Amino acid sequence: MTTTAHTHLQQLRSDLMTRFPERRDAIDGGLAAVLAGEHVLLLGPPGTAKSALVRAIAQAFGGTYFERLLTKFSTPEELFGPISLKALEHDRYQRVTAGKLPEAEFAFVDEVFKANSAILNSLLTAMNERLFHNDGTPTQMPLVALFGASNELPDGKELEALFDRFLLRFDVQYLLRPSSFRSVLLAPEPACSAALSMAQLRLAQADVAQVKVTDETVQALIAIRDSCRAEGIVASDRRWKKTLKVVQATAYLAGQAATTPEDLLVLTHALWREPKEYSKVAHIVGQLADPVSAKAAEVLDAARETAARVAALRNTDRKSYLAQAAQALEEFKAQQVKLKDLASGAGPRAKQALGDADQEIAQLHYELARAVSAGLGLGGAR
Repeated sequence: MTTTAHTHLQQLRSDLMTRFPERRDAIDGGLAAVLAGEHVLLLGPPGTAKSALVRAIAQAFGGTYFERLLTKFSTPEELFGPISLKALEHDRYQRVTAGKLPEAEFAFVDEVFKANSAILNSLLTAMNERLFHNDGTPTQMPLVALFGASNELPDGKELEALFDRFLLRFDVQYLLRPSSFRSVLLAPEPACSAALSMAQLRLAQADVAQVKVTDETVQALIAIRDSCRAEGIVASDRRWKKTLKVVQATAYLAGQAATTPEDLLVLTHALWREPKEYSKVAHIVGQLADPVSAKAAEVLDAARETAARVAALRNTDRKSYLAQAAQALEEFKAQQVKLKDLASGAGPRAKQALGDADQEIAQLHYELARAVSAGLGLGGAR
């Protein structure tokens, strides 16, 4: 393992976590996808910093970056470059690709499912084979990862292949915690200084390919596949095979030379077809890969739902709000006790997950207590 590269990646991860609060899964998954040379879909409403996060990742590696917003009227020229007039004079249909997708190392395509048939085939080839056919000549593309974004899932069978090209899919919603919202309001435009050169990234990718996939990991993956199929959640054989590359990248980011079943938690973001399937996939993967971390995630999700429910009542009936807030504060305390109980016998990765969950729930408790105190005219909570 290239120690310097791994250290820089950990620093980058920490920097991104600070600049993009409540985006832990997308950040971890995005970095793993870059190391594995895979593509990522960010699904969610406008204004959730999807493009800013992708730009920050691309900037961190100093890679050539291309970005485009698609509409139903978009043309191939927007992605692949205009037709060369000089080439036409010599009866050649050749595009000028400078500054376009065929020459990019990182790409962000917003509203990617607006891709029409004129764009679709070339885009699929670019993502799957890293090839662009220019005047019939296949040209190798330097593309490391393409990030797509959309406000909605694809509509129509012709887009299924494009959807399947995105190995990892993240549902990115608006910020929940007031402290996160405040930090984003006051922070400068998110950006990251270069963490690794592209040459260092290529070396890190080579190290990822050398991470050993253990039999224990493979058996756990097979069990996850069987359980998913029993629940009607089916992924292609190609997708299952590609997931192993991201599992290796996840192990590398954790400083490991071999995978463990814990690394399979990333599959939570690879197997759902619709957001409503996410919780079912998360339960299956968690129980078979890392039950303690899965339980921590369930406790944290419950705390987040409670916080959102109480926040929605703040400007309604005051008495009802205070009653619900008091109940929520007790729930937060009970959830933190659950996390402490789970820590007994947990492994290093699970303890990290428990610690992260405990920290976020403590923050939710603090912010709600402050809001209640302000509402009662008692001043800031201690």
